[in-house]
Amino acid sequence: MKESAAVHIDTTRRVEIGMSPWRMLRIGCLGVVMTAVSALSGFRLIGNVPPGGFGQVIGLAGVFFFGLCTVIIFRRVMTVRGAVVTLAPEGIRDERIAKAFVPWAAIRRIHTWRSHGQNVMVLAIDPLVEAKLPLTRVVTWTRNANRRLGADGLCVSAQGLTVDYDTLLAMTTAYAEAARPV
Repeated sequence: MKESAAVHIDTTRRVEIGMSPWRMLRIGCLGVVMTAVSALSGFRLIGNVPPGGFGQVIGLAGVFFFGLCTVIIFRRVMTVRGAVVTLAPEGIRDERIAKAFVPWAAIRRIHTWRSHGQNVMVLAIDPLVEAKLPLTRVVTWTRNANRRLGADGLCVSAQGLTVDYDTLLAMTTAYAEAARPV
């Protein structure tokens, strides 16, 4: 059995985690493929998809959904510079969620939500603090849907970042624990 070495995380300094353009481009290329496959069904270019049938409706919905996601991904690749997630002694900030820091004292729980083989870090925030956060439109629009799917909190994904999920979770947990009153 292999022993894991304990890694010390210096929680007294600010850590800025950026976007990985190559990871985002890979995701964007997958979006292009999904949009194309949806278009084949939606525009009835494959098989015997009946006009107005379930296959065509799902295909057209896929063209809209995957096309929109792909545009957003490529837009981020072209425009996002600098830190996406920042961990600091005062809190955590994910530019994809809010421009403001979420104070560690306001985080009630940090847990992992798994869906379709992807891990997402969920920060359960004090509702009074969450109500005051300047959440992005995407988070505002998806918050209730995520809650119904079992991700009740602010969702921080490592998808497209320069660190993997386990590293992001370990660092976030270390900062949160360091900020707890003794």
